[in-house]
Amino acid sequence: MNEADRARGLHATGQFEAAAPAYRKALDASPNDLSLRRDFAVLLMQSGNEAEAALLLDQEGLLDRADVELLTILALCLRATAQHQRALEASREITARDPRNAVGWLLLGSLMVATGATTAAEVPLRRAVALEPGLGEAWHYLGESLQAQRRWDEAIQAYRHASAQQPTEILNIALCHAMAGRTEVALRDLETAHRMMPARADVLAQLAHCQAMLCLHDAEASSVRSLGRLLAGGGTGIEPEPFLLSTLDVPTELKAGSIQRYSHAIAGSVHVVQARNRHETLGAGRRIRIGYLSADLGEHAIGTLVRDHFAAHDRARFEVLGYSLAPSCDIEPDVVRGFDSFVDASQLDDEALAGHIAQAGIDVLIDMTGFTLGARPAVLARRPAPVQWGWLGFIHGQQAPWLDGLLLDSNIQPAGAEWPYDDKRIRLPGSLFPASPVRRGMRDRARFGLPDDAVVLASFNNTYKLCPALIHSWSRILAQAGEAHLMVYLPPAARAGFLQRWKSWGGPLERLHLVDKVDIDEQADRAASCDLFLDAFRYQAGATAIHAIGNDLPLLCLEGQEPLARLGASINRFLGMDELVCRDVDDYVDSAVRLARSPALLSACRQRLHRQAMDRGLFDPRRVAAAIEAAVLQQLNH
Repeated sequence: MNEADRARGLHATGQFEAAAPAYRKALDASPNDLSLRRDFAVLLMQSGNEAEAALLLDQEGLLDRADVELLTILALCLRATAQHQRALEASREITARDPRNAVGWLLLGSLMVATGATTAAEVPLRRAVALEPGLGEAWHYLGESLQAQRRWDEAIQAYRHASAQQPTEILNIALCHAMAGRTEVALRDLETAHRMMPARADVLAQLAHCQAMLCLHDAEASSVRSLGRLLAGGGTGIEPEPFLLSTLDVPTELKAGSIQRYSHAIAGSVHVVQARNRHETLGAGRRIRIGYLSADLGEHAIGTLVRDHFAAHDRARFEVLGYSLAPSCDIEPDVVRGFDSFVDASQLDDEALAGHIAQAGIDVLIDMTGFTLGARPAVLARRPAPVQWGWLGFIHGQQAPWLDGLLLDSNIQPAGAEWPYDDKRIRLPGSLFPASPVRRGMRDRARFGLPDDAVVLASFNNTYKLCPALIHSWSRILAQAGEAHLMVYLPPAARAGFLQRWKSWGGPLERLHLVDKVDIDEQADRAASCDLFLDAFRYQAGATAIHAIGNDLPLLCLEGQEPLARLGASINRFLGMDELVCRDVDDYVDSAVRLARSPALLSACRQRLHRQAMDRGLFDPRRVAAAIEAAVLQQLNH
């Protein structure tokens, strides 16, 4: 028996440890024997050593000599070790040689998803499931492709096909239901997912967030306690999405550790793109190039704030380039025209987009999405620009080694405040929030079922920003301001949880108005019909606050401990409306009651707010554009 036969015999009988050295010895004698390499690679894969298997197979000229079976093994090993570009080459070779090979199309599509080409991945993945309808893994990645395109119901159908082989797909189905607005259905599925995977911190974070959306605060608190215990153990392999952690009452040090693990896993999975040297790109007479990367330039709160921001940059000194992570068909033409150069990057994979940014010679790249929906941090992790900052979309520590700083302001992150994150803070003067002139709403109380002869308080925050202490404070305010009414934006699914809490504290139902989401024009009318905005505690209003102030609706708020709990306070202090920033909950209640009991005082506050917003340029697009330019010039020593 020769060494190759001995190795195969040991392999066939499950003696992997003995078979490996026998394979190595046989390959020393016959290095060009591809079938021997294939069998040894299979052994290594079975032993969980895909990295060595990839090295064994990925030899010069192999793509030309190997058969489809060997190429498939190679692509699987490369994919398992995150060598995505080389794996793409192998998978494309498979599909070129054998167009009816379903696994080849699966590999190609899954790798396109992994590299950010999620939209383009739909075509090969549909080929895979058409050729082999029972290929559950292909259905899963097709679900990922459709989910990234925000085609929630189609993604759910794909995940349901995949769940026949992998029941834990219920988690992905739940997330799509949540994004489609079916929060109660999402909750049911998330509870099932948590029972299946009780040690998964990411599942618990999704469950807690969904419970918060439905105002099920006791259940949320229980989930958050369990989540804290998991994170205190050092993580569970799959970290929660940082945005979810930012909204939950998890101890700050646990958030910081989890977000760091999340970010560093991304950074460790990519190869750095060589950005052009800063001094090389800043030649004599060339304008400084600022690049903006965002998934939210269309119908989104961020999109409304930056509508005129890009056009407001000083074109004598700066060239402004835009990169949209969402399809440009969703973006207003005026926004696109605000850039010197605009790229619809939704069809580019991460490496291609990073390469495009590097080739463009961007001097400072500003990420506006952070870890929110549609983000592609793997692009930034490749370091395509010599200076990279985070701004606006995720106002929180990111622990991101690819960022050189976060653009904040001195009210959102005061100089002496605790900062447990690694990110460098760059404080813009005034407020970090840009704003464009907003539509002035028409005061029409009859239209919204509001009384003409009473003060109307309001909250238009998303439900996950609410908390028991806030709802309790509102019940106290209405109890003490006996004529005041309260309008609260609350989706129908969240009303049962909210009302249970409201009734337990004796909140008056007859002066409570629960309202649905409306378009931005009707929301302007609704805001103009109210008298005082009662901001949330744990996550305050940003774009919602700007639009409210544009309709002379003062914002009463607390000043919390973390940036997200200081958004309203930042805007008020910038406007010189410090009297609307409260010390604690009792001060919040007392201030609201005082204003509600004195229409004249409230009217004076509204008039002063209008003057301050005009005098301090809140709605002047040039205000933040100039502040960012000054920060860029300081960074580049100009």
